Amino acid sequence: MLAGIIDHVEEGVLLLKGDQVRWLNPAARLMFPALEQPVGRPLVDVARDHRIDGLALRARESRLEQAAEVELPVSGRILQVRAVPLADAEVALLVRDITRLRHLETVRQQFVANLSHEIRTPLAGLDLAAQTLSAQLPADGDSRLFIDRITQEAERLANIVFNLNQLAALDAEGIAVEHLPFSVDELVRALIDRYQARAAAGQLILRAEIATTGSTALGDRAKTDQALQNILDNALKFTPAGEVVITASADHDRVEFAVRDTGPGIPSRDLSRIFERFYKVDRSRGGLPGSGLGLSIARHLVELQGGTIDADSTPGAGTVIRLRLPAASLTPA
Repeated sequence: MLAGIIDHVEEGVLLLKGDQVRWLNPAARLMFPALEQPVGRPLVDVARDHRIDGLALRARESRLEQAAEVELPVSGRILQVRAVPLADAEVALLVRDITRLRHLETVRQQFVANLSHEIRTPLAGLDLAAQTLSAQLPADGDSRLFIDRITQEAERLANIVFNLNQLAALDAEGIAVEHLPFSVDELVRALIDRYQARAAAGQLILRAEIATTGSTALGDRAKTDQALQNILDNALKFTPAGEVVITASADHDRVEFAVRDTGPGIPSRDLSRIFERFYKVDRSRGGLPGSGLGLSIARHLVELQGGTIDADSTPGAGTVIRLRLPAASLTPA
């Protein structure tokens, strides 16, 4: 029964004894059609790729699961390969053809990059025209109200285009990342100073809690600052009353930043998706304007540095988003 099920799955499955193929399902035969009778032949003859053969060898020798993404040189197909060690020097090779998925990802990345590039020029023209008209209009009246609205929306579109450009660069791995020590205290206090006026305008308390003074993080200060700005911007935008707190703590191997708010919180069904691009929790967050890109960019910027980011939330009580980076010493060892 199990063999019958495996015969009908789309993922290729090969069972290896040593370096020889002992069995494979129909999907695997379609992926590796070089030999008419592959059973009993060495894996390298069947797969025609030394990287796949090496993956199986490492799994067999280490007794640990191995995984890799392999682009076949002749067909151009992209395969996601997992080698799972079994008993008696046997290895199960699980192969998934992700060529179409990678193609769609490339199309999406190119679309975002082209869209953000093409929209930049007409948007700049719109903003220039609005500013020219604004200088010629009286200080009050309906005309002033409308032109101010046009200017605000043009600025909002410009921010979206900037975010799209940055996502395109992140997708293309075109952003350099520093790995240098920087002061945690200075970064947090700079953020507080920068956003204090905005918090006061919204009648919110903005404060810092720094558990360990003098601690340093190892990473890219500018990118960490931008990630925290995106998180803080969301917290201030979606907190109608109460406070927003930036905390920082450190132990011997990592530094943790956190932004905690007293906003409406995020339902558990949406919490796992808030770092996806364009995802917005409209119903629980009041439907306020936003592109749904800020937290996605923050995640990319943190992960580029080898850090992690996650969120906890209690509906009606608030949200906390944590960012963790490796710790470093200001003085060399």
